[in-house]
Amino acid sequence: MKKLTRDDWIEAGLKTLDLEGYTAISGERLARRLNVTRGSFYHHFRSREDFIRALLSTWEEDYTARMLEYAAQGQGPVDVLRRYMHIAADKQPTREVAIRAWALHDPLVAEYQARVDATRQAFAIKTSQRAFPLSKYSETVGEIAHLCFIGGQQSGVRHNAARFGNLLDNALDLFTTRPKFQR
Repeated sequence: MKKLTRDDWIEAGLKTLDLEGYTAISGERLARRLNVTRGSFYHHFRSREDFIRALLSTWEEDYTARMLEYAAQGQGPVDVLRRYMHIAADKQPTREVAIRAWALHDPLVAEYQARVDATRQAFAIKTSQRAFPLSKYSETVGEIAHLCFIGGQQSGVRHNAARFGNLLDNALDLFTTRPKFQR
């Protein structure tokens, strides 16, 4: 039998979050999922808070640092924004939805959520500034890209990845093509 690691517990926590939501996150429930005693949980984590911090740090690294690193590999700022927004279609949406719901009830989770949102939004705005030289517009486009990312996950549109991708592409096209308005 394989010896469990902290990473096994964190992975079980993330799967539980995906399938059952934040209310199912407890040492006892995770121990049952892993078919071990609850004592094993405390062998790896000093407390539930220690586990929550480890869980959220893993989510933050994967769903922010790695995600933005991938997006930044785009060919120019518009492609970077497209990649950023398309990531929402590739990531586990229930995880994001569950963490946002959890953040409404837990200050520690809210702290992580706020930091992730600030990092993501800053990335989108900085990228937009490279694409749109007028800061008034670049900040708006960056904020919209970030809100599209969140909104697609929260609304369920994300479950239809092709539709979500097309919706985001069309929205971004509105900002990159400059139609001439008649006065």
